Amino acid sequence: MFKRKMLFSLFGALIIHIAYVLIQLLIGIIQTFFYQPQFAPNDVVLQSEVVFGFIMQGTPLILLGSYVIVAVVLFTILNTKEALKRKVRGHDRN
Repeated sequence: MFKRKMLFSLFGALIIHIAYVLIQLLIGIIQTFFYQPQFAPNDVVLQSEVVFGFIMQGTPLILLGSYVIVAVVLFTILNTKEALKRKVRGHDRN
């Protein structure tokens, strides 16, 4: 049971981090498509290549640390949920 909860928490943390990166990229793509500079008239041809993304300041250990923290939080939630289930089942029998 411990291994199963640990695997679920690691997989959940991975999904959350992948979703965060994909949402950041999606926001960048949407902003790129709808961007119109306010300073240039409509007849001026502007640069056609745009680079977007986000910068994570600090060391890569911050990303690893956030992954571990999210996994621990998910593991704690799974353990708490299981303990509450057992407690409720125990009270129902009395």
